[in-house]
Amino acid sequence: MKRCVVRKMMPHGSKWPQRLAACLAALVALCNGSLEGWTSPALPHLQTPRNDTEGIISDDEASWIGSLAPLGALFGALPSGYLAGRFGRRFLLLLLTVPLSLGWITIILAGQSLALLYTARFILGLTMGATTVITPIYNEEIAEINLRGELGTYMDLSITIGILYMYAVGAFVPYIWLCILAAIIPVLFGITFFWMPESPVYLLSKGRKIEAEKSLCWLRNVDIYNTHQVLEELNGIQKSLEIVLPSESVPKSSLFRILEVVFGLMIFQQLSGINAVIFYTVDIFKASKSTLSPYLSTLIIGIVQVLATYIAALFMDHIGRRVLLILSDIFMAVCHLALAMYFYFSAQGSDLSSWSWVPLVALNVFIIAYSVGFGPIPWFMMVELSTNEAKGLVSALAVSLNWTLVFIVTKVFTLMLSKLGPAETYGALCVICVAGCVFVTFCVPETRGKTKEEIQNVLQKSHNVQQAT
Repeated sequence: MKRCVVRKMMPHGSKWPQRLAACLAALVALCNGSLEGWTSPALPHLQTPRNDTEGIISDDEASWIGSLAPLGALFGALPSGYLAGRFGRRFLLLLLTVPLSLGWITIILAGQSLALLYTARFILGLTMGATTVITPIYNEEIAEINLRGELGTYMDLSITIGILYMYAVGAFVPYIWLCILAAIIPVLFGITFFWMPESPVYLLSKGRKIEAEKSLCWLRNVDIYNTHQVLEELNGIQKSLEIVLPSESVPKSSLFRILEVVFGLMIFQQLSGINAVIFYTVDIFKASKSTLSPYLSTLIIGIVQVLATYIAALFMDHIGRRVLLILSDIFMAVCHLALAMYFYFSAQGSDLSSWSWVPLVALNVFIIAYSVGFGPIPWFMMVELSTNEAKGLVSALAVSLNWTLVFIVTKVFTLMLSKLGPAETYGALCVICVAGCVFVTFCVPETRGKTKEEIQNVLQKSHNVQQAT
């Protein structure tokens, strides 16, 4: 009944059903964003004693609180591709609301108990890893070719909104309410996403053709009794599911080529330093001695990140993936260079009172550059580049690598700052971004507007060229 109401409210053939389904699927990523953003307002509270007898959490313990979520995500991602292929994308996403709710309830009850905080962050990390595998697969499978990029950015957009949500709430409410308001999101996701259809690709792969047809009719806003408009698309999906490559060497080389590109994107995404910036934004601004409140500066960065990711969603299918990735890395490198120079001259004792705006501007430009390129694109390109049979494996491996790097960067960033200094740390990140730009230029194919078959042909040709050289 709900689906009929939606259809009546929208023009026949409207693209909004698939946008709605993708938005609601990406709502679970709002939980991931709130988990990432929670550390910025929560850790200062946990490290502030409320009475003379109560101990405080040390910097090392706070680092573990921050990094246990990405560690859990590593383990959560590994089986998720297989489970999504076995039980369905929609079912598994809905099932994850249980550990999501459990994790936040544990944080609410934990107080300053390290054991409970560690446990809760690890549980929430498990769900974060799983959702970052399943959500891109679901959104890619429900999207038309000319909407694939837009819908693919919805997960990253939801993550940025979740981060901003925690920044904003953390600036105005007590710690306990910060946790309670985060715990509401999984409930909201479960209630709304329950009404969305299963992926037609998954249904067709299980031989459930009638259900797949109904799902695609709803997503394309076509009457179930007038299905000729979706039959061609269903036939295309069926063909892509039935592709059998002629020899064992070809699929292996194709898989290796896919993993090479996807792993490279994930590596340069995380080594750009984004999560170090998000987790330690307040500390960065305190160290820079900016005249603006660190919490206000953090809130500004959160707003900029949401707006930049939304703009990226609007233009993703018009500009192309490679151009946005290259521009993203160039501007991120410039921002890291600006921060390196600022902290270098600060360490030399130079008077930088008239330059205190540099960290805020540099970090905002960095967030914009990341959000229009290396933020959203690797997540949905890992699905775009993969064949239907390989997307579960590729996504699980790529996301596991991603969260492994998040864990390492989160733990190592503070060590680099203390041992090397801010100038050297941001200088190293600048070099990494330059290397990422070179990688995209020579190794990453354009996928905008291409079918699965066309993308695989491009990958195979580039693999042949590499072998020839």
